[in-house]
Amino acid sequence: MQTLTDKTVRPAQFYLKTERTFTGIRKYSWVLVPLVAFGSLYYPLLGLFVFAIMLVIMGTGFFQGRYWCGNLCPHGSLFDRVSMSASRFIKIPRIFKSPITRWVFFAIYMFMFFVRLARVMPLWGNPEFMGKFGMLMGKQYLVMPTVLGFALSMLNPRSWCSFCPMGSLGQVFYKIGKVTKLNHSFDKKVTIESTNKCHKCATCARVCPVQLSPFQNFDGNNQFSSELCIRCGTCVANCPANQLQLATAKEADFLKQATVLDGYEKRTPVSAVIEMIEQISPNVREFTFRMETNGETGRKIEYTPGQFVLIKVSEEPEMYRAYSISSQFPNDPDRLSVTVQKKEGGYASDIVFRDFSEGMRVQLEGPLGRDLVVDKDAEKVLFIGGGIGITPFVPIVKDISENPGKITKAVLLYGVNREGDFLYDSFFEDAEKRSDVFEYVRTVAWPGETWEGNTGFVTETLKNMDLKGWKIYMCGPPPMVNAVLKTLEEMQSEGRGVEEENVYYESA
Repeated sequence: MQTLTDKTVRPAQFYLKTERTFTGIRKYSWVLVPLVAFGSLYYPLLGLFVFAIMLVIMGTGFFQGRYWCGNLCPHGSLFDRVSMSASRFIKIPRIFKSPITRWVFFAIYMFMFFVRLARVMPLWGNPEFMGKFGMLMGKQYLVMPTVLGFALSMLNPRSWCSFCPMGSLGQVFYKIGKVTKLNHSFDKKVTIESTNKCHKCATCARVCPVQLSPFQNFDGNNQFSSELCIRCGTCVANCPANQLQLATAKEADFLKQATVLDGYEKRTPVSAVIEMIEQISPNVREFTFRMETNGETGRKIEYTPGQFVLIKVSEEPEMYRAYSISSQFPNDPDRLSVTVQKKEGGYASDIVFRDFSEGMRVQLEGPLGRDLVVDKDAEKVLFIGGGIGITPFVPIVKDISENPGKITKAVLLYGVNREGDFLYDSFFEDAEKRSDVFEYVRTVAWPGETWEGNTGFVTETLKNMDLKGWKIYMCGPPPMVNAVLKTLEEMQSEGRGVEEENVYYESA
């Protein structure tokens, strides 16, 4: 039986170009590079700025490791702001990331520093001392980090940072801070609420400027403790699950104790076989998995409609993708289905469409999530789906139609761009015919001449409703989710909306 490891999973682009300059310093400090590197050739005193940098690196390094590299460094700003667009953005060569390379360059840099310092020390007390010392520091700043660093940035913006001597200098002082335990209350590391909530999507690794993999290396306190982390927060800003933050050890421990795992407590890895692949539309496929019970544990994923699972889509580099469970038969204990849309340039969907085949064994993890699990004690519920975000509502509608609990009215508002974009349309129509509580409402943003239903975005239909006393569950693309949230806020101010705590959503 074929497995994922039998496939050569090498898509064109793993690492993502994304915004890294979140502050004014990060955006514009790069102008200091040409000013100091070239200006010191004509105005030597500018070179003293390099020595000042070394002092700041030692100070910040003591408390927060390579914080300078990710937040203050002019060269880091140059690489992230200027080099990014021209860089090939490849994987940083292993030799650059080798500890041997890093510490050899650090030794060379420091040796050159002390040699040059020794050359000018005889001038100590002489007015010429500062000028000579500044010129030597400026030349060192020009040759290594500027010329060599910029050249290497054409491979990957932060290639130089992998073995930058100044980064290593900060790392040395960080080690001192850890040994003395004087930086314990200041050291902010990448922290996750709970590893049970990690989607293993590898986004943190894909956006990391120095190509580290936080999601694979959280410690017992749910922190990423690598001394090579530059604390830039890029992974925090790009985490799809919004589970990351920069926190001290004390803050991380508090977060760990306070985090509620409702919806994640049954998460378990399961081996499954792709039993069937169905083409739903030209760019959408439904994958049905049969969970194997002949393994070491024989465990299965026992999910509630509205939850999602993780599917391993790449072994090396390791990467999972989260997909809503879209099973039309949610009571089947041996099978579950997910629906995948092929996105242009999508790393994971390209793998799934190209390499996944019937009979192939894959790894699943789940169930996860609670946001779309319906409260059956509610009286009225509204489901809002957009595009591929309709998929979690398949098992939800099936369940509500057959076992509504206290629900007396359930409406599904489904919006698409064109009338040919509807997924599972006949399924929802059939559910409406069979159920006394379920109503199916469709709307098309840009309809053809033959369309006779609602037109416009889902927000247009939403504005005509009185939602007071309802609970809302929504899944769709971020623009739709944001637009709906804004509309609901406006409706609430008019007395026709719903309280914020009764709105639940996930982005598709």
